[in-house]
Amino acid sequence: MRVLRALLIVLAAPLSVAAAASASSQFHLSLVGPSSNGVDYMLDWVTPSDVKSSVLVYGSSATELKHQVSAKAAGLVEEGAGASVACWSAVLPGLQPGQTVYYQLKQSDGAVKSFSVPKSGVTWAVFGDLAAPMQKKAAGISLPALKEELKSNSYQGMLNLGDISYELVKENGQNYMQELEELTAQVPMQTTIGNHEHEHAMSPSYALRNYRRRFAGLKLGAGAASGSASNEFFSFSSGFIHFVFINTEVYGGEAYMEPKSGGDDSTEVWAADETARRAMAVAQAEWLAYDLSRVDREKTPFIVVCGHRPPFKTPFGLSRAGNKFAQEILPLLSKYKVDLYFAGHEHTYAVFDASKFGNLDVPPIIISGSSGNNEYIRDKSEMKIEGFTEKIIIAKYGFGLLSATKDELQWKWGSTASGEKLNPQSGKWKLEDEMTFARRTGLGAPTAEGKPVQEPISVASKWGDLVKSANSTNGSGAKADDGSKPAF
Repeated sequence: MRVLRALLIVLAAPLSVAAAASASSQFHLSLVGPSSNGVDYMLDWVTPSDVKSSVLVYGSSATELKHQVSAKAAGLVEEGAGASVACWSAVLPGLQPGQTVYYQLKQSDGAVKSFSVPKSGVTWAVFGDLAAPMQKKAAGISLPALKEELKSNSYQGMLNLGDISYELVKENGQNYMQELEELTAQVPMQTTIGNHEHEHAMSPSYALRNYRRRFAGLKLGAGAASGSASNEFFSFSSGFIHFVFINTEVYGGEAYMEPKSGGDDSTEVWAADETARRAMAVAQAEWLAYDLSRVDREKTPFIVVCGHRPPFKTPFGLSRAGNKFAQEILPLLSKYKVDLYFAGHEHTYAVFDASKFGNLDVPPIIISGSSGNNEYIRDKSEMKIEGFTEKIIIAKYGFGLLSATKDELQWKWGSTASGEKLNPQSGKWKLEDEMTFARRTGLGAPTAEGKPVQEPISVASKWGDLVKSANSTNGSGAKADDGSKPAF
């Protein structure tokens, strides 16, 4: 039996803790993807707002912390009246399959945390519209099952389809990040935004700004590596699957929000900006063509696209005049033979078989938006499905599990609560539906097209100057090898 290598990772932070600081560091991992030296991850966390720098120190054991990474700051997030935390991101480069990583806050009494790099294929828990448990009702109702299934190693990563926390603001955002830390400190969580991030973007909530700061590691990691320079749309590969996250709010019906003035948090003003919406939509479509046209389907046979909104809510049906999703995104999903489209937004579980829209192929659509929010399960009559016929709808709380072999995608969905709509109780994950999607044949090599927002980079190499010997003082010392991998 192969003995797994282990590293210990410690976050260097001052001993002083501001009274308003979060009780936890809210660690959350995200996956960058395979690199020339192994697998790259990003780690995000928070510190008290008065911390001006933060360093990630790591090595092969608690007594041999040979390397350190100076973290990048993303800004402050308010967690209550006058109480803010600082957001940080750092790369974990060149990790090896089978490796177990241990980490904790330096000079902290907190328990050592750990995560393992999967040896082979990853199973992904798939859900959207998960609310912070403090909201009561059905908010966060799937969290107990998510935690239990992680203990059983049922999944090794999470795909979060937007509408995060309901909303990712103040105490509610803090509660969400702290509750999920038991998961996100152990497995990567890839996310995108939903309509609630834009609906609550203005002062005093700043939900979208909070998202961009709390999940800055996705922008610096998968976003930079895939050429999107964004944590709202990006791509990464894992095993036999190439995953693409898109921002469906550029096709939504709510106001599209962006900061309009101000150079710092105290003067920043967010407002509706349709020019920004259109610019984002154009950039995303060009990037999507760039990304999909460069997927090697021999090496990575499956493409799975994830967005918050299903196609029939962009913001209405595809056949409606002026539907930009139908005009700009669907042709790319058809041309590059996307295997599966995941969405949330509708608070239920629903499956739609592959279909046609004119001469375009629409991939199978799976809605997994019933992990638990404060708006309860949505009945079919409330969904207003336009232009599609469902294969199955299960009006229960739950989440799904996606895995892949070289020959097929394997999907299972399970319920996580009792059947009561207005007074549900959390329960164990119970299988309700399963299916497979066979590998396509005869795809051939596509012709490269489109353009990135920014040229894709090697994330580990980009951080090279920030990866140094942990024995250095005040940031001095030699880099670790070529700056892209730790020398264990």
